[in-house]
Amino acid sequence: MSPGKIDIPVVRRHLLAIDAVVQTLRAHQGRPLGLLERDVEERWVIERGLQLCAQNALDVATHLAAAAGLDVPDYAAAISRLVELDILRRDFGEKFRSVAGFRNVVVHGYLDVDIQLLHRLLNQRLDDFAEFANHVSSYIASQPET
Repeated sequence: MSPGKIDIPVVRRHLLAIDAVVQTLRAHQGRPLGLLERDVEERWVIERGLQLCAQNALDVATHLAAAAGLDVPDYAAAISRLVELDILRRDFGEKFRSVAGFRNVVVHGYLDVDIQLLHRLLNQRLDDFAEFANHVSSYIASQPET
């Protein structure tokens, strides 16, 4: 794959979308697991919000990797490419790669989504999306905008 150009406005729109969804999901943090088990609408809000965060982050990762001319055969590889490009720290990238599997489960319905996993992601890993956005924001701030 030949290198291309980063579409900085597109990347920024994805990052703004992540931020908006993270802010919405923060209002749902701290609620008991039982609520997700009982309340389908609450579960849908959390599941869809996490899906949107994951998809936007993965879209950014594939865009940046492709712009650098790197092959991205799947979403997990796209996150790894951001580590190779020094956009993400290695430890964070290794942890964040799991977002690709989560996205695939939710989008393709490979398995029923584990309610405990949704609760854990909401309450323990939501900041990962904000951290991802911060790393990418720092990177694109160093790039010339054409």
